[in-house]
Amino acid sequence: MTTILKYPKSVWYIIGNEFCERFSYFGLKAVLVLFFTTIQEYDHDTSTIIFHMFLVCAYLSPLFGAIIADSYWGKYKTIFILSIVHAIGNILVAVASFVTSISLNFQRLFTIVGLLLTSIGAGGIKPCVSSFGGDQFVIPDQEDHLQKFFSVFYFTINAGSLLSTFITPELRKSVQCFRRDSCFPLAFGIPAILMLISIVFFVSGKSMYKIKKPVSSIITTSIGCMFYALKKKITASSNEPKRKDWLEYSDDKYNTHEISELRSALDVMYLLIPIPLFYTLFDQQGSRWTLQGTLMNGKIDFLNWSIKPDQVHLINPLFVLVFIPLFNGVVYPILYKIGINTPLKKVTLGGLFAASSFVCAAVVQCIIIGQTSVLASNEGQLRIFNNFDCGVAMSGSLVGNFSIEPLDVLHINYSSAVFNETDVLSINVEPTCQLLKTGTLKQRVFIVKGGVSFYLLTSKKHDDIELKYLNELRKLRSGNSNLRISYSDNLSGKSITLRNTDNKLSDINNFQLPLNKNTNHEIPVGTYDIYLDNEHILVTIDLLPASVNELIFHQRFNHTTAKLITLENGKYIHILWQVPQTLFITIAEVMIVVTLLEFTFTQAPLSMKSFISAANLCTQAVGNLIIVIISKIGLFENQVHEYIFYVILVVLGVIIFMLMSSKYKYKYVTENQSK
Repeated sequence: MTTILKYPKSVWYIIGNEFCERFSYFGLKAVLVLFFTTIQEYDHDTSTIIFHMFLVCAYLSPLFGAIIADSYWGKYKTIFILSIVHAIGNILVAVASFVTSISLNFQRLFTIVGLLLTSIGAGGIKPCVSSFGGDQFVIPDQEDHLQKFFSVFYFTINAGSLLSTFITPELRKSVQCFRRDSCFPLAFGIPAILMLISIVFFVSGKSMYKIKKPVSSIITTSIGCMFYALKKKITASSNEPKRKDWLEYSDDKYNTHEISELRSALDVMYLLIPIPLFYTLFDQQGSRWTLQGTLMNGKIDFLNWSIKPDQVHLINPLFVLVFIPLFNGVVYPILYKIGINTPLKKVTLGGLFAASSFVCAAVVQCIIIGQTSVLASNEGQLRIFNNFDCGVAMSGSLVGNFSIEPLDVLHINYSSAVFNETDVLSINVEPTCQLLKTGTLKQRVFIVKGGVSFYLLTSKKHDDIELKYLNELRKLRSGNSNLRISYSDNLSGKSITLRNTDNKLSDINNFQLPLNKNTNHEIPVGTYDIYLDNEHILVTIDLLPASVNELIFHQRFNHTTAKLITLENGKYIHILWQVPQTLFITIAEVMIVVTLLEFTFTQAPLSMKSFISAANLCTQAVGNLIIVIISKIGLFENQVHEYIFYVILVVLGVIIFMLMSSKYKYKYVTENQSK
């Protein structure tokens, strides 16, 4: 604590600015995925792709910010100008969430422009703020202060993240505004205001800052040096003396100091190559894990309050705030004694904790999805839905006699030695269905070996009964409810509304479904009332995670009856099941992100600190790009399998990193020299 109080006063303005800026960034990020799925009506995969493309831009733009800071504007001017760009982006997203009366495509375009500006602004200042804070210390006199500063700096980031991750989802869901049950404009508006405050905070400390101006275009010089060295190495004659490394071939054009600094930078950047694999896990907290949370029960009964899906991950910054002092004071000294005594060894161990987090996520997803009924290879099943409000007697040439209750389903199991076969069913509808011209039917049905065949028993305009083939229903990859609507021909042209019982003012999460035959619909988990046109048909039906449902309608004498039949279900477990995976990913974050923040600053040459910091941040962009590619390709039908794939990916990355870092030689850099 005494060390922290001895920081230069200018550092506190930088920390205050960072707190407000991080509140703004993480606040927007926390509710972004659900904004896409609810207001902008994207499916889960599309929302995930857009979210991670936003992060790709946010973590690629640090290169742009670092080049400007190190070569042209300097860190102070870069932070100031790009903070204004960040604030404008925040304001545009808030406006886009407010103006829902305009066309959906225009609203989406407005949002994308706002997110693009936000990503350029937020990303561009990332490498500058931490290194600008580091510039306020005198090295080597204040080296101990500097080491503590990066922990305090990251502590501040997570304090802002903690508050925004709690507050913005509350504003989104618990506050009603503009005649809606949710308030996305307020959830985005508060971060926009905090971003404006961060600019005021930063400018207020200008008279105290130690501002270093860029002396040359170091990035241009470095690129020129590399190309020149490669050219000389390729064209060198066999008579020329061999050099220790390829960069020394440029010594006739570039001085020893320039070559030495470039070599140091490349040594650090080389070690960053496997780091994106860690970020393929870390950044899914805001996408896949949030969407996983929508399938879970967040109710805290004794508080009469529910944890929102985009809110549970406030545990992550809370753990970070606890773990940073705990690791510095207790854990790292213990690890030092057992041989984990360098930054790169900490990063290696952190990668294993990251992999463990996704093992936990896969287990949770497996519990949610539940078991899917699987038939033996020599069995087939017939499912027949009764669309009548009276009973039906049925007999098959292979399996005997059965009956189906009104608006119910019959499961008939077959054993077969051949690939497939058919059965002839004789169907007799009870006389109570008086409007039918004939209540009997004999029809051949097809049995699939190892699969399920679906049929609907219905009528043709009250004339004759018919047995119609239906497509197979399966559990959805997203874990949402899969719903199909079955009905008789006399209901054609009408529409069905599923109204979420949590919504009292708005149509958000309400679904207007056309009566398209043999079409299934993906419906978010929740409790709904069912309306046929404006007629209230069913009250409070529960659509549970990973459920497969058939909603059957029948109309007789202008009276409509309906029944929801659930064929398969997952489990509606509590959202606090996500705590273990969040705990493990937070340990990994402290051991990797904080360690790399310090490592890249201390090991980077003096003239390229912002650029190396940006290169470190770009690993996060590459990690998010990998997520986008995997999501776009759609390799996995089961989300559990995708989680396991990421575990394998990260374990391979840990092994590669361990081999690459084993020969690294640490450097000691001062303001006067680079060693």
